[in-house]
Amino acid sequence: MSWPNNYPDTPDDQPEKKIPKAPSQPGGILKDFTVGFTLAAKNFLSYALAMIGIIFVTVVLLIVILLFIVVPLIFTMGIPALISLVIFIESTFSSSSQLTLVSLIMILILPILGPFFVALGSLFGMSREVVESDGTYAESAFGWYRKKALSLVGGGALHFIVTLAPFIVAFIGIAYPTWNPPSNETLRIVIPVGLLWVFLSNGMLSLTFPGIIDGLPAIRAAARSVRLTAQFPGRVLGAWAIMFLIVGIPIISLIGELAFIFPSYIPIGWLEPYAGGIVLILLFYVIPAFSIVLTRIYMILTARVDATYTHDTGGDTL
Repeated sequence: MSWPNNYPDTPDDQPEKKIPKAPSQPGGILKDFTVGFTLAAKNFLSYALAMIGIIFVTVVLLIVILLFIVVPLIFTMGIPALISLVIFIESTFSSSSQLTLVSLIMILILPILGPFFVALGSLFGMSREVVESDGTYAESAFGWYRKKALSLVGGGALHFIVTLAPFIVAFIGIAYPTWNPPSNETLRIVIPVGLLWVFLSNGMLSLTFPGIIDGLPAIRAAARSVRLTAQFPGRVLGAWAIMFLIVGIPIISLIGELAFIFPSYIPIGWLEPYAGGIVLILLFYVIPAFSIVLTRIYMILTARVDATYTHDTGGDTL
């Protein structure tokens, strides 16, 4: 297991004889973010070039996937028949077949999201190199893109399914036997609970991509992510909470305002003139920094647990 020698985490990185508890001081998390944003700035050009290339490849793959779905339908059915099919599906799916409809939507959406999962995962491959050696190259992203594509798609699909599962159940419950739009009172309960689920489920799985880059298959990487989060909830969920707030406060404010849950904490109108710049900063700097933070946390916590189990049992049981 490689170790981030350039930025050792003290004092809680030293292996112990017993399974260690989660760090109680916030210094570890603060250092994770300091190192993550510092290294992201140092390697900004590599990440920016990689992101541009990844976005281009992802868009091309997305177009190819859509063509494989749409073009055969057009050639076999014709455009008028295809339009009639869409109208037929929309009109014949009764409220009692919502499960079938949702399943069909998920089957169609997952292949489309596949390239995005691989693109995100390839950033974690670059971040692994950054944490180990302080530097990376833009072309490294495409190496990880090729080597870990299937596993990264699997990891992303796990995130997608686990995140949406309760929402699908709630949707079916609301839609059966007849569609009843939720009231404002219901939304005041459902939306905060849903946001809490999104936060916790994705926080528990936030170390999945670093695990895949580490060589684990998607399911084992997800299991290790959950296990590490259970052992070190302050370190993992604390970092995830900071990320969630940095990216999510404007979104949460907008959702809350629309659902009449609470007033917007950040006036969205103030952000509109800077929307383009905010998107670029998030895409080319904040997201790479987050990937470095999570990769660093994964490497440190895995090294701690591996050292502990090696000392106690002579092998890695994770």
